[in-house]
Amino acid sequence: MRKNNNRLIGLTVLAVVIMHILAESNLLAPIWSRILDTAASLLIVVAIAYIALGKHANVSILSGSRRELTATSQQISSVNLLGGTKLYLGPGDDQVVIDASFINIMGGGDIYLPAGWRVEDHSLKLLGGVTDKRGTHVTGPAPTIRVSGFLLFGGVTIRELPQAAISASS
Repeated sequence: MRKNNNRLIGLTVLAVVIMHILAESNLLAPIWSRILDTAASLLIVVAIAYIALGKHANVSILSGSRRELTATSQQISSVNLLGGTKLYLGPGDDQVVIDASFINIMGGGDIYLPAGWRVEDHSLKLLGGVTDKRGTHVTGPAPTIRVSGFLLFGGVTIRELPQAAISASS
């Protein structure tokens, strides 16, 4: 099964490259060049979503999603193309480490944390960023969330977990 997935991804990349080369050449009328460029862009978006779904990621294309997570060590993947994801985490002990991987292209992610969480940023940013809007920042031993991934014209915002969410989870 994996071999077939790799072949499909390779054929998709080849198709996108050929479409782009044809669109940039002077062989076609301008309208057909634009149509090929648009089709290549859509094919790239579909390929990214397909790869992300294979990794059991949240995928938001022109939409949004919301996930409530328990504070156990785990990995979260999210792909946002002109969309967004909201993650709500509960309290955790000092050994909890959560890896949150984002691919945000003109999209964003909000992570809502209770007090006492430490945030590590390991993401690659291009005209995007990770912003921590919490009042206090933890430096010692604490539950940790590691933010990684690629942020292009998008970002990730860390926020305080709303008091209503804290009382509902208790």
